[in-house]
Amino acid sequence: MPSFKIDFATVRELEKKTFRIFGYGGAAFALGLLLIMCGFAILGAPIMAVSALVLIGAMIWVSAMGKESHVPVFCPYCATQNDVYRSKRSFNCDICRRPIIINENGMALAAEHIDTQARYN
Repeated sequence: MPSFKIDFATVRELEKKTFRIFGYGGAAFALGLLLIMCGFAILGAPIMAVSALVLIGAMIWVSAMGKESHVPVFCPYCATQNDVYRSKRSFNCDICRRPIIINENGMALAAEHIDTQARYN
């Protein structure tokens, strides 16, 4: 599997970051197309070619990351389901961003103290 997996603990985190790549790549492709249509093909063609390569590379990368096995883990703070890659032992929740530790049994444990008294005061 690619070494990029180290940067991502959850599937949602991967999706958020690759969305930016697709957005910037698509915008650059559209800019190149606009430049070609306005008569600046000498600038537009290389921009379109590079952005097409970036988009194709991103598609290959995301499909390779999609094959990596992951398990659903529920956040002990907010009860949100996070799809965590099996190789990760800790991560931040996708919704509440609080740290979570996964023990050897695959159970999610709160890395911070949960103050239950603060809710009722």
